[in-house]
Amino acid sequence: MSKKPKGEVHEVINALEHLSAQSGTRPDVVQNKRDCFQKLIRYMTQGIDMSAAFVPATKCVALSKHDLPLKKMLYLYLRTAAKQNAAVALLVVQTLLNDCKDLDPTIRGLAVRSMCSLRVPELMENVFQAVDAGLRDSHPYVREAAVMGVLKCFHQDPAGVRMRGLLERVDSLLSSDSDPQVVANCLYVLQQAGMLEGRVTRQLVISLLNHIRSFSDWAQCFVLELVSSYPPASEEERFDILEVLDFGLNHANSAVVMATAKLFLHYTLGFEQQHHQVLETLKDPLQTLIQGREAEVVYAVLCNFLVLAQRYPMAFSQLYPEFFCRYDDPSYLKALKIEVLIAIADHTNAYEIAEEMTQYVKDIDEDLARAAIRAVGQIALKVPDVNGILDRLLLFLGYEKDYVTAETLIQMTDVLRRYPDAAEACVESIAAIPQESIAEPQARAAYLWVLGEYGAQIQDAPYVLEAFADDFSLEEPPVKLALLTACIKLFFRRPPECRKALGSALAAGVADASQEVHDKALLYYRLLQQGAGAAQSVVDVQRPMVTSFADSLSAETQDRIFDELNTLSVVYRAPASTFIDAEQAAGRVEQDGLDMGAGAVGHKAEQESSLTQAQASLLDVSDSSAAAADGAATPPAAPAPAAVAGSGGGGLGGLDDLLSFGGTGAAPAAAAPPPPPAQQSAANLLGDLMGGAAPSAGAPASLAAAPAAAAPTGGGGLGGLEDLLGGFGGGGSAAAAPPPASGVELLPQPQLTPQEFQQSWAAWTPGQRAFNQPLSAAALASVEANGYKDFTAHIGQANVATFATPREGSATPLRFLFHAQAAGNGSRVLVQVTVSKSPPAAAAVVKSDSPEAAEHVLGLLQTLLLTL
Repeated sequence: MSKKPKGEVHEVINALEHLSAQSGTRPDVVQNKRDCFQKLIRYMTQGIDMSAAFVPATKCVALSKHDLPLKKMLYLYLRTAAKQNAAVALLVVQTLLNDCKDLDPTIRGLAVRSMCSLRVPELMENVFQAVDAGLRDSHPYVREAAVMGVLKCFHQDPAGVRMRGLLERVDSLLSSDSDPQVVANCLYVLQQAGMLEGRVTRQLVISLLNHIRSFSDWAQCFVLELVSSYPPASEEERFDILEVLDFGLNHANSAVVMATAKLFLHYTLGFEQQHHQVLETLKDPLQTLIQGREAEVVYAVLCNFLVLAQRYPMAFSQLYPEFFCRYDDPSYLKALKIEVLIAIADHTNAYEIAEEMTQYVKDIDEDLARAAIRAVGQIALKVPDVNGILDRLLLFLGYEKDYVTAETLIQMTDVLRRYPDAAEACVESIAAIPQESIAEPQARAAYLWVLGEYGAQIQDAPYVLEAFADDFSLEEPPVKLALLTACIKLFFRRPPECRKALGSALAAGVADASQEVHDKALLYYRLLQQGAGAAQSVVDVQRPMVTSFADSLSAETQDRIFDELNTLSVVYRAPASTFIDAEQAAGRVEQDGLDMGAGAVGHKAEQESSLTQAQASLLDVSDSSAAAADGAATPPAAPAPAAVAGSGGGGLGGLDDLLSFGGTGAAPAAAAPPPPPAQQSAANLLGDLMGGAAPSAGAPASLAAAPAAAAPTGGGGLGGLEDLLGGFGGGGSAAAAPPPASGVELLPQPQLTPQEFQQSWAAWTPGQRAFNQPLSAAALASVEANGYKDFTAHIGQANVATFATPREGSATPLRFLFHAQAAGNGSRVLVQVTVSKSPPAAAAVVKSDSPEAAEHVLGLLQTLLLTL
């Protein structure tokens, strides 16, 4: 492998020396030199050190110095060679300094720009020398390059730039230079250096506007952005600015058009009539851009237009034909156009848009078809008084493609929530869908929701639910949750027919591995224990009609995105502060998510600087020991649920038989013969549902072993809430026993410096004490609530002080550092708690110089985590 780079280097060197011996003015020789330099640069990008070719490369270009492409490739080679080989760096600098004095201003400008791109700290003095000379150059191209070079130097050595007064030189050029591009570069450099705050005055704005047509397209966009931040002193001044900039709406460059549109919208935001006139004026230029041939430019324009359409739908409602998809549009454009059509849909165009969406459903592109179905559903929610839109959704149910049926079912649930009266026209069609054609979990959950809400109108609904319940273990968690709700709702309407489905679903639900499914099944079970009326009043209540659905973005977020029109915010659909924050990004690199500012109680102000220095190194405390904790981070297998057989309270009798929890429950007391099933109510059926039936296949036999274990105590008015929290743990671990009395007492306000923490952690045995505790969803939410303050306060009540917390909003796993100190012998205890989301669990590693203190804190932590 070592011979290959050497051969490649010699190959290029021989070629360059051969070309150096030929006439540098012949076109064929110049072309051969370009090809050779392209090969040279290609080898450099592959990581091969080509610095040995420095002499023949510079000699080869010197004989064809007026060929600019060749000169540019040479400068690229020189910059890379200087970084790869320090011995060549001085030769590179000398070559560039000589070119900075060339008679050709283009060569001088390119040399200055290359000097500023070297990024070699030892050569900064030479770079400053070249930039200073470039700022005084007589040609504007050289001054342009030198001004931008000041910014590059400022990023590498801010102190050196300020010491030599280069920023002040740029500031003087701003007011004295006659070249528009130099002025634009000066403005940009001063803005990036933070020297333009409060300097966008009326005089500067007038000067820029008087010369704006002479600026380049990029400079015009920058000037428009600056002017938009200037508040006009009077209405007359505002009109004058808008009149001067009116040319920008018809500019050939799309960036200038959008920058001008943004300025017009923001300048008239407080004037309703003028704002409406601006919106009307923007229609033609925006239509022209949307019809462009460059898909990327059209996408950027459409992103901005979508923001306007969502804010002013009435102003653009008649432009809907412009957003119909063309056959040659890329998929990302089609998806965005459909979003725009949804935004501008109203009673005047809803039917035409829905008709167009119907054609897209037949498209071979599955994503486009799904987007079209969602569009029809959202238009039906948005425009209720237009006939025919709901018929389109019903028509989609008859399509042969399963994904069309699935997406339509999902949209139907929203339509029925918004318009319950439409059930008469929809439910029959939904019930006729074959169950095997509904494969997607979300679609199956939507189908079950319809059965639960409108099962009284569907003859076979209880038996369909029974078939779902028989295959409960094969379903995804969203389907299981929907099935549980559908079964209990339909049970209150058709108790005799739905009792078997409800019993099977609850029995399988409480034994399910999913914590959410287990909790929901257990909740329904305990509600039924309190009586049919009480359960129905919670589960099957008359809810108010849904009048609107929450948008994905809040109104405040939409306003912030509108303020940042014509930026990446409209593409990311988020304010710039969420993805551009240099200070926060730097903090993340240094701290890796730990905010050491939340130190132990009692830390003094003078310790804050040492905390900052120790932030990065403290991250290493988890390297050796977190592996042990992470290895135990997988929650243990779900234990068999504790006994939950009903106690017979509340007149519910054999509720354990309803759940088919195994065994035969005690026979109910003798009673009069029950009335016919058609006359039985849910309350009467609860006592004898599933009586004497065989145990269900998925029900654990241990559930019937101790009927009294889960009987509601009723103590303190809780009515079985204690049992709900602790007795039926089908996915969590059993409650931990209280820590043994060890005689260890902890100081209320222990003191510890970062250096002491780090040294002790590294010195003590890795993984001395560790445990893993599964967490519920509510416990996980309490950890993240209030910027982790509630969680740290909860731990702190046991005199376990907080040492470091994650930065608020950090991704999981979240790492917390705690410490404690024994009151008797002064032993230290250091703790790292790692909280993960998938699966929800808290793993802790405890280290101490005292085993007794470590065991004491370990027990405290287990108890505290269980009581979150």
